[in-house]
Amino acid sequence: MTKTSQGRLEDDRFLKGQGRFVEDLPAGGCLHGVFVRSPHAHARIGAIDTAAATAAPGVVAVLTGADLAAAGVKPMRTPMPMNSFDGTPFFEPDRHALALGRVRFAGEAVALVLADTAEQAADAGELIMIDYEEEPPQTDPALSDEIAFTWKLGDEAATRTAMAGAAHRVTIREINNRVVAAPIEARSAIGSYDGANKTYLLQTQTQGVHFMRGLVAASLDIEPGKLRVVTPDVGGSFGMKLVAYPEQVAVLAAARLTGRTVRWVATRGESMLADAHARDHVSEATLALDADGRFLGLELLTHGNLGAYCSAFATLTISTGFAKTIGSAYRIGILAATVRGVYTNTAPTDAYRGAGKPESVLLMERLVDKAARETGIDRMELRRRNLAGPAEMPCTAATGMVWKDADFPQILERTLAASDWPGFAARRAQSAAAGRLRGFGLGMYLHISGGVPEDTASVTLEPDGIVAIRTGAQDIGQGLETSFAGIVAGKLGIDADQIRVRLGDSEDMPARTTATGGSSALQIAGINIFHATDDMIEKLRPHAGEAMEAATADIEYGAGKFTVRGTDISIALADLARRMPPAELNGCAGSADFSGNHVSVPNGAYACELEVDPDTGQVEILAFTGTDDAGTRLNPAIVEGQLHGGIAQGIGAALLERVHYDESGQLLTGSWMDYAMPRADDIPAFSLHDAAIPNSHNPLGAKGVGEPGTIGAPAAVMNAVVDAIGVQNIMMPATPERVWRAIREDRAK
Repeated sequence: MTKTSQGRLEDDRFLKGQGRFVEDLPAGGCLHGVFVRSPHAHARIGAIDTAAATAAPGVVAVLTGADLAAAGVKPMRTPMPMNSFDGTPFFEPDRHALALGRVRFAGEAVALVLADTAEQAADAGELIMIDYEEEPPQTDPALSDEIAFTWKLGDEAATRTAMAGAAHRVTIREINNRVVAAPIEARSAIGSYDGANKTYLLQTQTQGVHFMRGLVAASLDIEPGKLRVVTPDVGGSFGMKLVAYPEQVAVLAAARLTGRTVRWVATRGESMLADAHARDHVSEATLALDADGRFLGLELLTHGNLGAYCSAFATLTISTGFAKTIGSAYRIGILAATVRGVYTNTAPTDAYRGAGKPESVLLMERLVDKAARETGIDRMELRRRNLAGPAEMPCTAATGMVWKDADFPQILERTLAASDWPGFAARRAQSAAAGRLRGFGLGMYLHISGGVPEDTASVTLEPDGIVAIRTGAQDIGQGLETSFAGIVAGKLGIDADQIRVRLGDSEDMPARTTATGGSSALQIAGINIFHATDDMIEKLRPHAGEAMEAATADIEYGAGKFTVRGTDISIALADLARRMPPAELNGCAGSADFSGNHVSVPNGAYACELEVDPDTGQVEILAFTGTDDAGTRLNPAIVEGQLHGGIAQGIGAALLERVHYDESGQLLTGSWMDYAMPRADDIPAFSLHDAAIPNSHNPLGAKGVGEPGTIGAPAAVMNAVVDAIGVQNIMMPATPERVWRAIREDRAK
């Protein structure tokens, strides 16, 4: 495929304020819903007195968990249950759309008030009286004994045997801080019910309408075909809008019970309380090395916090998602990993940009730097000795993952050269003379991307000459409309403005679809679109021959037209569309179901150079340099944008962001006054370089690019902080207070 500098097709309407988000959708005569949420992290629910609220002005109904249960609404279940390694069945508490019997985290929805205006519903919600019997909460995953599952990878006995004879063993403990996705568009939903046909319509943000439909239909206890899900433009997601939430189920149930359309829009405070959070791992890991610094084995134990309930992809995020990148890009002889998936009285967690990989890559990169310090081997030389090289590809890692189409050593050397690693000592001396601490950190990273390969795409020539693309993938801000149109435009030889990308309607999309996630859009949906375009051309070829009175075998296609081989007789694609009856055009729709290998191994290295003010603990990033292998970059500007955004989120996690609960389970970071999002002056200019090693698994040559920035950046930043202050046990986020305290405690020793 040819690279393109095509500007984003989506941006014209976004920049002109013509985006179409859920809150822009008309819903005349609708009821407005407001959820009443628990103030307690763990409590039994006693009596709920709704009389005053029901009698309040404009109120049509007040619903509780008992009302929804009586209406046949079922508990929400994860579609990815996971039994323990020893066969112990997966444990999952019932998650109701409105809490029934007890609440398990502060912010859980207990009642739904429906009124003519949102203001009336909010006022009435204040009148509901709920008796709670508080119970002790648990917020620390390392201390929780409410276990969903225990997952293991590798050979524990053999790993311990190999490690017992090692020349060096290095141990580290890391807490990967809980964060929120914080998309610019908060969650919302519009639910409608057609009593005559007994069908539902849900208009809401998703990362794939069919996946959402399946989850919500199961809770409503209906066949998926009875529910239509429509997703217009989405103002960011990063994974958290991939899954279904209680509010989406509740508004649909409310629509059926009241006979009215119901609209709900989350406040930012509700989003902080009840959106799926992410990360929140407590890990201990030991790396064994021989006398020459070769990595012999790795053993780790991770406590993964599921929160109060098991959200859709949470089991996979903390187990297989985490495990795919254990050991990063290094050769490790053998490993053993144990993951405890536990429940706490906090908001549920789920997949968020990287989905387990930032956690395991940070752990390994911190281990490598600590091992270098303890063995006396230069930290870059230690990496050189242990990185898998191109001659070893394809290489099966100790995790069982297969690495291919990668050159980790080249990426390391390019990054060190671009960041002027040889000149760092002189720069450090200059900082020291000015009373500041300078650090240099490197983070190798890789991702095993690909998502779930269940997808069908279609490409259709329509009567007006426009080419329509249909796929179950969902654009959530990453430029899929542009990318998909670029694939088809390149193959057909037409302008991108002659292509219409149709996303986000379960009645219009092919049924065999999953959802956008795992940096999979090009590897799955993009490949299907590529092949569906070929299929459409082949189906149109006989019709082009008929139009030009030539045999099908003599018809060629290129540059936007069919041509009779060896002649100048041709017909443009759009002209052929206008000649053909609509029924014949529909019969020529190209389609493709995904088959083949959907995996890619994007990888790279980031170098972060920073200064610390020892008197205040303030960290200032001076330079951020990297080399990324995203395969063939079909649209370099979109790739750069994805990398920049991911790195910014990774820096935020390393230095600023933390969801914090107190001992009673109360959220202390429930607004932008308390939760520190990275701002422009926290982010340096990036110097990023392209390794450009094509992915041999697909004809586009592309590798996933949505998540690498969040995977690699935290390790580079934290290694730089540790290098600057000389203290190993500082955890993310490295806020000024934490850095200041670490320096003072170290000096007091």
